[in-house]
Amino acid sequence: MNSENAQKTVYIGLSGGVDSAVSAYLLVQAGYNVMAIFMKNFSQETMVNGQLTECWVPEWHDALRVAAHLKIPLQKWDFEKEYRRDVYEYFKAEYAAGRTPNPDVLCNSQIKFGAFYEAARAAGADFIATGHYAQVGVDGELLRAIDEEKDQTYFLNSISREALRHTLFPIGHLQKSAVREIAREAGLPVAEKKDSTGICFVGEVPIKDLLAETIKPRPGKIVTTGGEEIGQHDGLTWYTIGQRHGFGATGGRAALFVVAKKFETNELIVGEENDPALFSTQVVATELHWIDAPVSGDILFARFRHRQPLQQVSSWKINGDKIILEMAQPQRAITPGQFAVLYRDQECLGGGVLM
Repeated sequence: MNSENAQKTVYIGLSGGVDSAVSAYLLVQAGYNVMAIFMKNFSQETMVNGQLTECWVPEWHDALRVAAHLKIPLQKWDFEKEYRRDVYEYFKAEYAAGRTPNPDVLCNSQIKFGAFYEAARAAGADFIATGHYAQVGVDGELLRAIDEEKDQTYFLNSISREALRHTLFPIGHLQKSAVREIAREAGLPVAEKKDSTGICFVGEVPIKDLLAETIKPRPGKIVTTGGEEIGQHDGLTWYTIGQRHGFGATGGRAALFVVAKKFETNELIVGEENDPALFSTQVVATELHWIDAPVSGDILFARFRHRQPLQQVSSWKINGDKIILEMAQPQRAITPGQFAVLYRDQECLGGGVLM
């Protein structure tokens, strides 16, 4: 146990999952003064074990069990107002505009490393901590996790360097398999719990169900890249570039994928998996945010979706509020509203919203 750490107070976001539980355990083992915080950010009734309950309640119960096991205090902080204003409204507006947003990126920048970070620091925290798979450099650089498969820097591209200087990622240097093993050895009550999926803090709620009251159906034609009309869609909002779908096709036709959404004619354009219209070598992103801005001569790599292997950038240019990337290899299904995230060696520099 590090006696110097005992002088430092860490507020950890304890979600009820295994990653944050192991992170809390490692902080305790390292001798920090640990305060656990459960963030309640979204309320919606869902069915759990045959009963309607608020979506956050099962996770709260797991967080309580973990905190009790580790003998650390746990508080529940309510950020629902901030979440609905800064994440949920953005999410709805982006879908209404025909783009495919990534709410997890906003959830991190606005809530976990925004509202939570500020509240924790105001309460006396020297550091905040989360269960993300990422690492922090000596001067607040955002570095990729050791476990490439679990690396979450894509979702962290919009957070501030100032917050990173006061952030700990206790499991960023570990493989996921090692995290599970630590959880078992420590007897953590969530050691075998499955990883969560779905929308940050909302869960596995179908997008249509979530937005049904906001966005009304507007049917239109489904047209192939060759100009053949093959059916009707129920609203361009519900489709994502690159999404595979049958689209009602029969007669042995190959699987079809969304190639484009033509809002001026309300047409959904589809093509086969390797249709040239699905690929592009030039990628443009806007609304840039830099943790550590690239400088002339930097060799950059990019990701356009979570878990995508790093893609080499042949050349790049920042033009006002946009970055223009020329890619070494054609990129499939570049999706407006998602993020282009830039890397230099092991460092995540930041990124922008795909146009």
